[in-house]
Amino acid sequence: MLQVQLFLLFPRVHVGNTQMSDQERLWTAVFVIALFVGCFGYVIYKNLTNKGEKGDYETGTEWDRGIIPLNFLPTTENIYEIFIASACAIVVRDLDNYYMKFPYIDNYLKKNFRHEYYYAEESYAYSMRHVVRINSLADWSNRNLKKVWKVKLINFLAGIALYDGGINDNEQRYLLTLMNKLNLEITDFETIYQEKLTQKNERSYQSSATSYDRDSLYRVLGLEKSASMEEVKASYRRLVKLTHPDRFMNESPEVQKQMSEKFRSIQEAYESIVNL
Repeated sequence: MLQVQLFLLFPRVHVGNTQMSDQERLWTAVFVIALFVGCFGYVIYKNLTNKGEKGDYETGTEWDRGIIPLNFLPTTENIYEIFIASACAIVVRDLDNYYMKFPYIDNYLKKNFRHEYYYAEESYAYSMRHVVRINSLADWSNRNLKKVWKVKLINFLAGIALYDGGINDNEQRYLLTLMNKLNLEITDFETIYQEKLTQKNERSYQSSATSYDRDSLYRVLGLEKSASMEEVKASYRRLVKLTHPDRFMNESPEVQKQMSEKFRSIQEAYESIVNL
């Protein structure tokens, strides 16, 4: 029966004065079907394995919500993307010196990811608009990275914070919170970073939300405390678009500083609410 069906799909073929034999037509049919099945299977495989890739910017995926997908595998190339995403998460905490930090980031990645390095302008832009959540970053790192990589990551972020000469309160809070979530100690930081991170205060940063009044967090987003999480997300998306620093590049330094502070407060309020 299979042979009859194949012959219906591939009738006798004439090439010049030569006619393909039944056996030749059979093997040709088998080859074509095998090729089709292989291509189809490859497409399905790529769709399944690439479902959580960060390059899928237009689909409204988990990345858009600042969440690293569970199926984002810890390949070296993907770790490179994680470093980019986390770098932007620390950059937004010092938007007054927004552009000063990217030369350091680029040089670090070029040195430490020689085989994976490329100037990831699209990844930078995307990660600045969709900042990875600290809980998601910590959870993914704890599941997928050995301690040596987590130590590299936290020191990379500390280097970004310190590159402009000092670590501000927002950067300090973020680094110490992430340190705890990654199950690291202050001694895992390089010595120069340890001094900067502990000289301002030595409070425990088990939760970044503890230093905020819950009511004020919702007020920053223009909401009541009773607002649903859907309302929080909708207000956050609207406000970050209105206050993003890129919109004010041609404004006066005073306006740029004012909007940078507003953008930062919105980002911190949102992250604190979703992590409560």
